Amino acid sequence: MNVSSTKRPRADIDMRAFAKSAGATIKVPAGGVVFSKGEAGDCMYIVQSGVIDMVIGDKVIETIGANEALGFMSMIDDKPRSSTARAREACELSLIDPRTFRFMVDEVPNFATYIMGVLARRIRGMSQAM
Repeated sequence: MNVSSTKRPRADIDMRAFAKSAGATIKVPAGGVVFSKGEAGDCMYIVQSGVIDMVIGDKVIETIGANEALGFMSMIDDKPRSSTARAREACELSLIDPRTFRFMVDEVPNFATYIMGVLARRIRGMSQAM
């Protein structure tokens, strides 16, 4: 059995297809900032292509690739962004507004489980870093 504590939650669905039809698509050049720590979070994103680094200060705390979500914590708790999202390479992102996020949680199979898995991985990562 090949089980790793750093294993990323699998997205059993291709969130990119749903996200592309559900919201606007934006392009971010390499080095571009998607959002900054402390900003109000009025949407989340699904990475269509490219790589995003989640940064606090000068430290990359997580790297996010295609078919992965970012910015969803603000959709859950209405708090400001907890980190800065910076494009490591040119990216295409689908923007998901709060109404669409709620729809995805309620209606898209495995989406809520995926989000919970990402949150669990982050909490475990923080506790290992302490």
